[in-house]
Amino acid sequence: MTTRIASTIIFLLAVSIMTPAFAQEPGPAVTTLADESFYVEPGVDPGSVSTLLGAVETAAEHGVDLRIAVFAGAGDAQGLASNIAAGLGSGTVLVFTSDSYGVFSNEVSQERLDDALASAEDELSGSVAATGAAAFADGLDPDSGGISAGIIAVGVVLLLAVVGVGGRIWDVKTRDARQAKRRDRRRTELMDRTRRIADRVLELSDPVELAEDRSLSKQYAEATTRFDEAELAIAEATTMHELDAVEARLAEADALLEQITASLTTR
Repeated sequence: MTTRIASTIIFLLAVSIMTPAFAQEPGPAVTTLADESFYVEPGVDPGSVSTLLGAVETAAEHGVDLRIAVFAGAGDAQGLASNIAAGLGSGTVLVFTSDSYGVFSNEVSQERLDDALASAEDELSGSVAATGAAAFADGLDPDSGGISAGIIAVGVVLLLAVVGVGGRIWDVKTRDARQAKRRDRRRTELMDRTRRIADRVLELSDPVELAEDRSLSKQYAEATTRFDEAELAIAEATTMHELDAVEARLAEADALLEQITASLTTR
């Protein structure tokens, strides 16, 4: 009897190891993505919806049917992408979890996917899924590389040298153009977020004043200071790193405003 129980336990453990487990259930994403271009699990902020739609449109311009899924918790993004793609039957699926990202496609070569992932690595690793999706879609451009195979095949050394230099220049210009596009897109997203926070700052002004609470007034002053710093920095930022710093200030202001709202609600 003891031997039989031990065998059963070992069998169950083996099955649990062999069966893939996801913190997220891919079913709702498959259902949504069958009709929509992106799925966002409740409880997660993916960034600008217009940026997500723009990523899908950019991918379509490059001949790729891109679907995007954003999950709230941690999990195996690559495994989820594979499972969702299997459920959809075709297309390219980009998945974000709180701690990873992954893509699966049965229409795009792995080499092309790897190139897109490599070109968008910084944005994909960031905290805003929409920004990462947009950068990935930009990287799907089949003409974003340097020297074409046809030119390389030409046997004239001088021509190869000229084309090689031209290809490198074109590659640099293309990369710079993509980076400028990403900065402009990120700046627009931050400006949209700034406007939303500005509305909350105005809404809380009178309630905080009427509460006559020194602690709340101090929190409100800190929130407005962070907001003012961010609003000024958006216009001056020239790099993605500086724009990330703006986002951090906005997040601090948003968190303080949430605390103030919670305190006012419990009164």
